[in-house]
Amino acid sequence: MRRLIGLFAVAAVAVLSTGGVLIAGHDLHAVDLAHRHAGPGAEHWLGTDHLGRDIFARLAAGGGRAMAATGLAAAIALAGGLALGLFAAFAPPAARFLALRTADLAAIMPELVIAILVAAALGFSPWSIALGLGIAGTGSTAIMVHGLATAAFREPYVKAAEALGTGPFGIAWRHVLPAVLPPVTTNLAGHVGHITMNYAALAFLGLGADSGAPDWGSMLFEYRFFLFDHPALVLWPALALLLFVGGLHCLIEPDSGSTRRSVLPFRKVSSP
Repeated sequence: MRRLIGLFAVAAVAVLSTGGVLIAGHDLHAVDLAHRHAGPGAEHWLGTDHLGRDIFARLAAGGGRAMAATGLAAAIALAGGLALGLFAAFAPPAARFLALRTADLAAIMPELVIAILVAAALGFSPWSIALGLGIAGTGSTAIMVHGLATAAFREPYVKAAEALGTGPFGIAWRHVLPAVLPPVTTNLAGHVGHITMNYAALAFLGLGADSGAPDWGSMLFEYRFFLFDHPALVLWPALALLLFVGGLHCLIEPDSGSTRRSVLPFRKVSSP
């Protein structure tokens, strides 16, 4: 039941973000001071803000940016973590030590700090923030991949492939990667909502784009002055963010009655 609710919530936000701007039919930046703070109606489904801009259209555009940035950050974290983790598993000791220390550094540093540093170097935009969040997620993913790959090397079918003369690339592609990918993607999927919240936090601080751009975080920052006089301005982007992140949590997390299994299939080693 939880997964069904989560699927409905995420699908609703996705439909809103992809087609909401076209459905609303309003310019995102069109200022109409004569109709500022207008209530919901046939022309403006969620009303207008302090500049007379359509809230529904801006909310939909902001959702599209947040979802695109989240997807890009998750893809970077997955690709970078797989590459670095597999390299550490196959590399000689000196290169393995360097790769793992790099992963440790990325894992222990706060994700927001890494994202801010990357955005400061490349310029503040949703894509530089997504790149920074993706790099921040690479460290923990690489550490997990290295552990899973090391465990996979002990399996008999990998030893048999080595005995038959299969090279390191063939072993990694045919035997290790299929064993590593499912638990890694499951673990990263549970982190997607956290990426979205970090992106919204950086956008709230004005680091994702200029404050006038339609983005859930920047909308919360811009509308914070009207929290008591016109609370709906803050309520709508906050609800959209809560619906998306909460939907992801319900969609990914198992039901309360299901059996939880560790995504790290390491063997228990008895003490001597």
